[in-house]
Formats: sequence, structure tokens, C-alpha cells
Amino acid sequence: MGIECDKYYFDVVYGPTFIDRRKRTPTNRLRRFLNNYWLIPVFTLCLELFAITLPPTDSPIKNLKDRNIYFLKGPVILYNLASTDFPYALIGHFKEITLVKKYSFNIDQVPSEDIARALENKESVRKIYRRVIESRSYANTELGGIITLVNTPEGPELHLHEIPSLNKGFSEKLHGLENSSIEEFIAFLQKQESRETLARVGMDEYITDNLVNVLLSQKPDKDRKRILVKDFIKTYDIHSECKYILSPYDFKSILGASNIEGKYVGLFHFHNNYMEPPSEVDIANSSADRQIVITLGDRGIVIYDLIKGKDFIYRGDLLS
Repeated sequence: MGIECDKYYFDVVYGPTFIDRRKRTPTNRLRRFLNNYWLIPVFTLCLELFAITLPPTDSPIKNLKDRNIYFLKGPVILYNLASTDFPYALIGHFKEITLVKKYSFNIDQVPSEDIARALENKESVRKIYRRVIESRSYANTELGGIITLVNTPEGPELHLHEIPSLNKGFSEKLHGLENSSIEEFIAFLQKQESRETLARVGMDEYITDNLVNVLLSQKPDKDRKRILVKDFIKTYDIHSECKYILSPYDFKSILGASNIEGKYVGLFHFHNNYMEPPSEVDIANSSADRQIVITLGDRGIVIYDLIKGKDFIYRGDLLS
């Protein structure tokens, strides 16, 4: 009787739809993979949805578009999922929510006066001064990254954690394609990411469009086209020299991978021009993220602490 009941149970309940999940079929392997990793994209999307609700001044739609769309792009996540950077970027994304976005609510921020006190540390100022001098040798970018405040027995001091700029990497790619085929150079310029980077450094779109049209035409010879390509790269470097563009993914990766010492202050970058004040773009960016602009001064360095459109100016004197 027991055997008959078992048989009846299997025939009626499972019937022909029964699937042996232990078999090593492609379908089962895919199912097991999804069972193991389905939480990663769900967790990522939950963090993104939580992140866009934090800033009080932006609508969720605008914030999603302007601040998080890069991280939500499917190809970016899929490409980096197999790399070692993705877990760090995911950790950094969570740290950004808990540490960085408190700036929107003025919660637990480093007082601006503490930066002034940190400039009394001559050795710290000297290190920053040397790095600003070195940065002036770069012809295609400004230097920048994350700045923290570290309390030491001698008093507070500023620590710089540099992050390579997006426009510097783009310049290197342009120079790498300088002697490649014209078709390859055109294809690179027509990528959406390339157009976005060119726009962010201030290159007018019509310059790129005109170059592409000329390169696609039959009239100029090959040598003339090579000259146009080199001139375009020089023009880009001129625009890029006074810009620091931080990739959101690189920022999250560094934030997640590095055990950054000290208390997070904000983003910093150097202005290579002597005694140049912060630009309108720097002031505008300070509404979303605290900006620390560092330049050379007559007696050392000058630091502009930009907080939501207001600038607090401090001088690090090496001669006194």
C-alpha cells in the first residue's frame, strides 16, 4: 500500500514537470549561479534607490540622472563584475552614502577652522607645496582626489589621497591612437563616453563633428588628416590641462578599497596656475560635494574651502 501511495503521489503531483536540479545541465548551472549571486544586483539597486532620496535639493529623477546613472549602466557593472574593483566599488558606494552624503545635511562635517589649524603644521604644508609644484609639469590634467584631516600629537594635518583623473586617461588614449588608422580614431571619437568626456573638459561639440566629417571625406590626403588629428589632440590637452574630472566609479573603488586615514573632508584638486582663484564650476560643484581647491601662494600654499557656494580662504605659510 505504501509503495502504491508513493507512486500515486509522484505521478499526480510532479508528473512530467519534475526537474532534477542535481543534473549538470546548462539550465541548472545557470540556476545555481543566479541563486548564488542574485543578491548583488538587488543590493546595488537598493543602495542606488536609497542614495537618490538623500539630497534634499534635487528631485529623485534629477539626482538619479546626474549623480548615479554612470554606476547604474549595465555594461559598466557587467564589465567590472569579473574584476577585483567591483566589490570595492560596491563597498565604496555604501561608504559614500554613509560618509560623503552627510554633507547634504551638514551632519558631522569637519569645521572649516580645523583646516586653518592644520596649516600651522609646516611639514604637512611643505608636502602639499611640493606636490602642487610637481603637478605643474602635467600638461593634460589637474591633480585631485580625497582630502582627510588626521589628528596627530603635533596637531591636525591634512592628508591627500590622489585619484587619477578621467580626462588624463582620455588624453593618454588619444595619444595612443595618434598613429593608428583614421577609421579607428573616428570610431573612438564617436563613442558616447568619448563625447561625454570631451564635453566635460569644455570642447565644443562642433569641433569634434567637423573633424569627423573632414576625416570621413575624400578630399584631404592622409598626411593632412594626420596633422588635423594631432592638432585636435593638442587642443584637447589645452582644455584638459585646467580640468580635474573624477570618475564616479574610480571614486567609489578607492573609497571602498583604501583604508583612508583620518576624517573625510571632501574632494580636492590643484589649480596649476599661480594664485588662480576657484572657478565658477568649482563653486557650483561645491553645492553637491565639498570642494578644496589648492593653489600656490607668495609664501606657500593657498587653500579655498568651498562649502555650498561659500569660500573660506586659508594660507599655509612656509617662510615664517
